[in-house]
Amino acid sequence: MLVYPAIFHKAVEGGYVVIFPDLGNGGTQGETLEEAIKMAEDYIGTWLYDDFISGRELPKASDLKDVSVELEEDEKEYLVSGESFKTLISMNMKQYVKECKSQIVRKNVSIPSWLNEVAKNHSLNFSSLLQEAIKKELGIE
Repeated sequence: MLVYPAIFHKAVEGGYVVIFPDLGNGGTQGETLEEAIKMAEDYIGTWLYDDFISGRELPKASDLKDVSVELEEDEKEYLVSGESFKTLISMNMKQYVKECKSQIVRKNVSIPSWLNEVAKNHSLNFSSLLQEAIKKELGIE
């Protein structure tokens, strides 16, 4: 489970803008608070996807008390001053990857012909077996 601080700003035109200081100060938005939270979760997943599946180190999360909700001067024209708050947004990356990146890809594998015959005689499902073996090897549930 990953947890990152997020700053929610009320937008002048309605809805919320969500900024992630630890993720390049990038952000997302939503028309309602509920939608903004959902979009924030998706933003974390999208931002961290490549690093997560590559096994690279993920950005360290700041302590929430160190995050400021103060608006920059250029933000004051489209964000409502005094209507900002900070909170933590959590993301289960394993679940995100399973749900969002579940399209099937075809892989060709090579095995000795004798092993193929034995496996067919035992009615093994090659796709299922390969998936389970890869998950086991990587420690993925």
